Amino acid sequence: MSLSFGRSDLMTLSLVGLLFAPTLALGQSPTDSAYVVNQSARDRFALFAAGSPAPLYASARDYPGVIRAVRDLEADIGRVTGTQPAVSTDSFPRTRQIVVVGTLGKNEVIDRLVRENKLDVRGVAGRWETFLTQIVERPMSGVDRALVIAGSDKRGTIYGVYDLSQQIGVSPWYWWADVPVRRQTRLFVLPGRHTLG
Repeated sequence: MSLSFGRSDLMTLSLVGLLFAPTLALGQSPTDSAYVVNQSARDRFALFAAGSPAPLYASARDYPGVIRAVRDLEADIGRVTGTQPAVSTDSFPRTRQIVVVGTLGKNEVIDRLVRENKLDVRGVAGRWETFLTQIVERPMSGVDRALVIAGSDKRGTIYGVYDLSQQIGVSPWYWWADVPVRRQTRLFVLPGRHTLG
């Protein structure tokens, strides 16, 4: 018995293979470790704890695509936890913990953290499509801790946002293939430099 495949059969098999292949974060390899966990610790950033998500901040001066990605992150955190975080783009909210998202040169808070040597962007600044996700202790007066997602350029920032969404459990295939989201009651980001590019 011989099998013959036409062009449309091969295309169908290719699409099925793509849909059922393991999904990874943008640029992530199978050996990359998770940096979002469910266990609290003193040095971890509470992205979602005690029923409350950390608020999100992005500068209104940043690229429209970055603002869109932050809105997607807001929705993704809501899908995973059942509670959407507050989002601010006009003024920086005074809160104990906050997620700051932005592109180098487009977000005044991130640029100030770099100038004050609170955020080391070596290996990110000047590169294409690269991002850094890092906890910053006492980024400014009145704020105990910030989770900063800083991109080298527009795409780098957007990739960093969607990488965090993947880390909390929202598959890149959520929209295209209706991959379900697993609910979480606690989300903590591990300390360290988490970067891809």
